[in-house]
Amino acid sequence: MDFKLFYEITSVLAIAGLIAMLVSMLKQPSIIAFILTGLIIGPLGYTRLQHGGTLDALGEIGITLLLFMVGLELDFKRIKQLGKVSLYTGLGQIIFTAIAGFFITKLLGFSVIPSLYISVALTFSSTIIVVKLLSEKKDLQSLYGRIVVGFLMVQDFVALTVLLFLGGSASGQGDIFRSLPTWQYLIAMLVKALIFTLLLLWLSKRVFPKFLSHFGKSNELLLIFSLGWALGLAAFMSLPAVGFSFEIGGFLAGLALANSQVHYEISAQIKSLRDFFIIIFFIVFGTKLVFAGVGTLLFPALVLSAFVLIGNPLILMFIMGFLGYKPRTSFFAAVTTAQISEFSFVLVALGNRLGHISNQIMGLVTLVGLITIAGSSYMIIYSRQLYDLFKKSLAWFDFKNGSSERKSKDTVLKNHIILIGAHRLGSHLIEILANMQQPFVIVDFDPEVCAELARKDYNVICGDITDPYIQEQVNLAKAKMIISTIPDLDDNLALLNLVDIAAEKYRKKPKLIFAAQNEAEAKHLYEKEIDYVISPHFIGGLHLAKILEEDHSSKALKKLRQNHLEMIDNKTT
Repeated sequence: MDFKLFYEITSVLAIAGLIAMLVSMLKQPSIIAFILTGLIIGPLGYTRLQHGGTLDALGEIGITLLLFMVGLELDFKRIKQLGKVSLYTGLGQIIFTAIAGFFITKLLGFSVIPSLYISVALTFSSTIIVVKLLSEKKDLQSLYGRIVVGFLMVQDFVALTVLLFLGGSASGQGDIFRSLPTWQYLIAMLVKALIFTLLLLWLSKRVFPKFLSHFGKSNELLLIFSLGWALGLAAFMSLPAVGFSFEIGGFLAGLALANSQVHYEISAQIKSLRDFFIIIFFIVFGTKLVFAGVGTLLFPALVLSAFVLIGNPLILMFIMGFLGYKPRTSFFAAVTTAQISEFSFVLVALGNRLGHISNQIMGLVTLVGLITIAGSSYMIIYSRQLYDLFKKSLAWFDFKNGSSERKSKDTVLKNHIILIGAHRLGSHLIEILANMQQPFVIVDFDPEVCAELARKDYNVICGDITDPYIQEQVNLAKAKMIISTIPDLDDNLALLNLVDIAAEKYRKKPKLIFAAQNEAEAKHLYEKEIDYVISPHFIGGLHLAKILEEDHSSKALKKLRQNHLEMIDNKTT
């Protein structure tokens, strides 16, 4: 065993952990800590990595898993629901930022190719950072939060298209299209990508949902299959004869599973592994940066950072103002664009690998990234205070008196009912909840149950309610009632703890109806101030006692039997 590799990874992660602690105290995203770690152990000369190739490979796995999860969560239905605002803000911000960024970089004295890379890198905002900060603020379900998620998805799609062509140009000698003229080669790449995408979309609708329904019942099998599929397809797509990159293979692997009922569960399981490998990627990325002649980079970095921090939000506010959104909504959405994305780092790393841009350009973009990520994090955290400060000046952006907000229908889950567990006991409640004309959402762990409910057009999410990602999807903090038919006491106590944490923050506790297996568990739950405890044996006993009391000669049993059989048949057909 190569203990040097073990010690090297351990020391690198220890340094990253210490820096991340310091960065978190400043309320900054951990990505800054990982790049700084790379700078410390690389260009600043603390130590020299002896296993750079191994760490590079681990970093590639991180990027592949990152794009796998982007594909997994790329929900075109969500973009369609948000309508034109997602498309117009996403594409509009990219186009105007790229054009303005290109002219700025040209004025700063950069040649055409570096200017193109820099200007494109400035257009993408960080999905990971923005979603994390909005999640911590509990704003993901707000109007502006949904608009932000929509245009970030559009940006991610554009970023992946750019990476698709760059990744294709990195293919090796085995690519049979390599000898074609440039424009024909690009068309061939596009056709190949389209064929693979259509094939995978067909698999995602016809094959994977049934296939994954068997894996979904076992966390270990689901994790192994997901990793094997993501990395296996990425490796296949990177073969010289195929002509794409690991990154594109990872994205297409995620896209193929996006229609599965267990995609939430896959995201939850992959997330920790992705984060570990992404840490390695950004550390290795930091070791490769060149800040020689930092004095010459500082002025361009400050100019470009000012453009991202101020220009990007202004561009988005103009677009949203013309679309008819109020200045408050526009401002809160706009400040989320005031940083560059992890895709920007991937883009310049790939450009550097292809020989299109120098190490210095990569260093410049990274410096802009560090400045803008740090600045925008505070802008997002203190967006309300900033809005109050500039409220009068921002009124100018109300071009259409907030017409879009007056017309829009609020579809955010709030004051709703959450039903946890839709099998057996829970299945009898669904029709009643639907008839109540009350918004409700169903959470169940069984992919087959979820698939059946989805076919009936119920709002259902497949996953574990104790997972923070699932809690965000069902807006646990804003529910008016939570019904848990889960019979396990420990699971219900863990859920109760989550509800108590949310209630303490929002000073509002939902009504709670939990299930128990026996009287002892029911008493324990009542001591925890549960509003009502469902005890199937207790309820069943009362029901039978009432039947016997009212029907001494048991003449009605035949009719009751027939009614029961009809109910069972309705559930199974």
